[in-house]
Amino acid sequence: MIINQNITTTGECWSEKFGIPCCKEALMPLRTTYDGGWSQENGEWCGLGESLRPIDDIPPPATPVYKLKDMVDPAADCDISDVIHGDSLGQEAPFRFGVGLYGNDLAMSTITSEKMRKVIKYQFNSMTYTNLMNPSAILDQQASIDNIMNGNEDPILNFSNIVDGLDFAYKNGLNIRGHALVWHTQVPEWFFRDGYYSNTEFVSRDVMEYRLDSYIRKFLGFVQFNYPGTVDVWDVVNEAIEITDGQYDETTGWYTRTANNKTPNPWYEIFGPDYVAIAFRIARKYALPNVKLIYNDHNTFQIQPHDKTQAIIDLANILQQENLIDGIGMQSYIGVTWPNLDDYFNGLERLITSTGLEIQITELTITPPIGDNWLGAQAEQYYEYFNRLLSYIKNGYNISSVTVYGLQDGYRFYTKDSTKTRLLDHDLKKKPNFNAIINVLKNYNEAVASDNIIEISEIKEEEENKKIKEKEKEKEKIIDNDDEEKGEKEVKK
Repeated sequence: MIINQNITTTGECWSEKFGIPCCKEALMPLRTTYDGGWSQENGEWCGLGESLRPIDDIPPPATPVYKLKDMVDPAADCDISDVIHGDSLGQEAPFRFGVGLYGNDLAMSTITSEKMRKVIKYQFNSMTYTNLMNPSAILDQQASIDNIMNGNEDPILNFSNIVDGLDFAYKNGLNIRGHALVWHTQVPEWFFRDGYYSNTEFVSRDVMEYRLDSYIRKFLGFVQFNYPGTVDVWDVVNEAIEITDGQYDETTGWYTRTANNKTPNPWYEIFGPDYVAIAFRIARKYALPNVKLIYNDHNTFQIQPHDKTQAIIDLANILQQENLIDGIGMQSYIGVTWPNLDDYFNGLERLITSTGLEIQITELTITPPIGDNWLGAQAEQYYEYFNRLLSYIKNGYNISSVTVYGLQDGYRFYTKDSTKTRLLDHDLKKKPNFNAIINVLKNYNEAVASDNIIEISEIKEEEENKKIKEKEKEKEKIIDNDDEEKGEKEVKK
């Protein structure tokens, strides 16, 4: 194997290619990856020694970016002047404030809209492709079949759906959360089958591990070489824990998912529960040292019928034994009555205090109640959520990012979209929940500036008082109703 000793942008330092300087004084590596050795100086990573990447394994250059200006923008008639001036979520928040990019292909991708790009650039500092970075959108079946016919087992990846978003983010200083490398859905079944055909037998564990290694190596290499510093977080494994009876392996101690709605989990079918650790080992091998590796899941607060929070803690602690994980992603789908925020934040507390890992809120979606005043009620929901979240941050809890999943209600690329959970409406106008978040963020910043610490106990006491007042109001209504009924009976007499 030929080792490349001169992957460089200046001719002096191989790691500068990735936006990381070479070490000046450090001598001992703290971490070694596929690209080389790494140490730290003044708390920052630096490249050590010479590049270790084989010279015959340099990722291909980025494919040409489409002319987005020539594409039809369904939001062309939206007046966005208000949302690209004044208050900015990304500027006010003490964490990365991200947004989910919807669309199942480039033609429907949020990034295709010029108006939406302008809004994202002003309001957010992070993005997550909801679909287009999953294996089903990246793997090319026919090219993989052709490749294996030529004696090469490596799968072929096609990045045409995401290069525009990567280019936009890189040029505008936005970060992207890579979502997701390993998931039991949105991965084509042919990826697990002999010859990459759809109707053959599953391959062996060794062959599948080779394929997964190749997939992650190519994916991470492509984004790290062509868009250094942009994709600096990866959801390595998504939703590997299941607590529905009959769909988990309890012998692992962390309720490993064996199926989803009775459909077998293909990763478990081939690897057993080891697939999670295998994926993280591979990702750590190819990720730059400043790239964070995350385990992401939904209902991270749930304790019935089994304690999912504890299962996540147990899995995370197993991965920490090999220094494979940097954080936990809480998807955070919150309904009108379930979960209540006490349970949600109890789960958050447990995850942080029991693992020491950072938390990322990855898919925040709060469903409003039904009724004429749903906009006002939704604003209260978001205000309460962010008020409590910020109290944890102020008290030292490591919550590094919040991503709201989707830019607008009635997504303009879809013919039908009745979603009402987002911060902007169908015309890209600010909804009351947007303003509620801004108000909470400003209050937080003022409190920090004046060193007025927001105690978690105070927030909880405020919530308890609110519940007591609501109960008192209900009692008053009942008494009033009883009085009215008595009055009616007297009249009848």
